[in-house]
Amino acid sequence: MRIRYLFIVFFTLPFYPIFTQEDPRFTLSPWLQPFYNPGAMGENDYHLNFTGILRQHSFLSYEAPKENSDKDASNDDGKKNKGTATNGEQILLNIDSYIKQIKGAVGIMFLKDKNTSYFDNIGFKVGYASKIRIRGGKLGIGVQLGFMNIKVAESNFNPIETDDNTLNLLKGSDSFLDFDMNIGLHYSAPNWYVGASCTQLLGGVRISGETKTLKKTPQQMYFTGGYIWNLNTAVPWTVEPHALIKTNFKSWTLDLMALARYNGILWFGLSYQVDWAIAVLFGAVPFYNSTNNYLKGIELGLSYSFPTTKLGYRQGGSMGDFEILVRYGFNFYKEKALTGYGSSRHLYKNQ
Repeated sequence: MRIRYLFIVFFTLPFYPIFTQEDPRFTLSPWLQPFYNPGAMGENDYHLNFTGILRQHSFLSYEAPKENSDKDASNDDGKKNKGTATNGEQILLNIDSYIKQIKGAVGIMFLKDKNTSYFDNIGFKVGYASKIRIRGGKLGIGVQLGFMNIKVAESNFNPIETDDNTLNLLKGSDSFLDFDMNIGLHYSAPNWYVGASCTQLLGGVRISGETKTLKKTPQQMYFTGGYIWNLNTAVPWTVEPHALIKTNFKSWTLDLMALARYNGILWFGLSYQVDWAIAVLFGAVPFYNSTNNYLKGIELGLSYSFPTTKLGYRQGGSMGDFEILVRYGFNFYKEKALTGYGSSRHLYKNQ
C-alpha cells in the first residue's frame, strides 16, 4: 500500500510557472543517478562511492539592439553583432554509501553551478534511500533535502524595462538561500533498471534574501531506464542503452545513450540529446583486474558534445560541452573468516 501511495504522489504533483533556472544537464547522466533520483543512492557494487564530474560549456549572449538600429543590429563600427561567447561550468561531487545496519543508503552532494554570466550558485544536498528486495531486484525509495545559494554576479547589464524587479536584480550582486526537497523511486535488477523522481519539489523555499524576485524554482520530473545486453561472443562485450526524460509538463528533454563495454574495462559510445547535441564518450576502469582492492574501484570517463542547433555555434568554431568524470569506490565490510575446530579434510574437501 505504501508503494502504491508513492506512485500516486509522483503523478499528481502540482507544477508551477517557471521563474528561475533549471537543474544542469549532464551528458554522463547514467553515472550521476543520485543527482536526478535520490532512490538511486547506494546502487553501485561498492559500499562507499565517490563520484566527481566537471562540465565546461559555452553559450551565446546578445546585447539588445540600440534604438534606430537596422535589421542586422549593427554596432557602431557597422559590423553585425553576432553575440559574445560566455563560459559556463558545473562541478558536482557525490558521496553515497550503503549501510547494512539500516538497510539503506545515505549520501551527500555538493554542486557549483555557473550556467549563465549572471548566476553563480552553490548547492548542498543530504539524503537517505531505503532498499527493499522485490522479485530478484532492489527497490530504492529516497528523499533528499537541499540548500541552494543563488548568487547574482556583478554585471554591466542595463535592462530597457526598469519596472521589472527581476531584470533590475541582474544589475547587482545579491545572493539568496533556498531550501528544497527531492524524492525518487529506483528499481534495479541484474540487467536493467528504471526510475522516476521529482526534484525541486517545494519550488524553492526562500530562507534568506529578497522574497519578491526569483521566488520559485521549477519542479522537474525525471524518468530513467537502462539495460545491459550481454553479447554471446568469444570476446566479452556488452551493449548498454540508457534513456533520460526530463519534463515540467510545459517542456521536455530526451537524452539517449548507447555504450559498448569490453570485459568491464573499456567503454565507449554515443549520446543524442534531442534538439541539442550529439556526444562521443570514452571511459575505462584501469585497475579492473588488479588484486589491490583499493585500486579496482577507480573509473574514468570523458565526453564531448557537438551542438546540433544554430545557437550552439559561434563565429570561429564550435561551442560544445566537455565533461570529465572520476569515480572511486571500495568495500569496507570484511568477509567473514572461517573459524572453529575441526578436521582440515572437511574444511577443504570441496576446494
